[in-house]
Amino acid sequence: MNKPDEFEKKAKSLLDEGLDDLAPAITRCLQQARYAALEKAKPRSIWSFYPQAISAMLAVTIISVSLYFNYDSNALNNTELAMEADVEMLTENESLDLIEDFEFMQWLAESEEYAG
Repeated sequence: MNKPDEFEKKAKSLLDEGLDDLAPAITRCLQQARYAALEKAKPRSIWSFYPQAISAMLAVTIISVSLYFNYDSNALNNTELAMEADVEMLTENESLDLIEDFEFMQWLAESEEYAG
């Protein structure tokens, strides 16, 4: 026998001996606490999770619907328009001076964002 098993047996025997010396009121309180703990530890049925599942599904549905209706379809169109403007600017020969001064273009774009 190894030492942990011997220690467990000795501890169990000492605790069992101490149980006989307890007052009846303390024994009754301990027994009630044990029954309460065992009652909480019982496996719950699948139906006990039903209200939580319904509320989680309802929350996901509400969030999905709100995201669907608040989706900005104009953002995609604005991106396409910006890309067309970039391609158009790159193909024009007249605006090559501005393209070469890229820092100026960035500054101009940032100042327009903050202005409006």
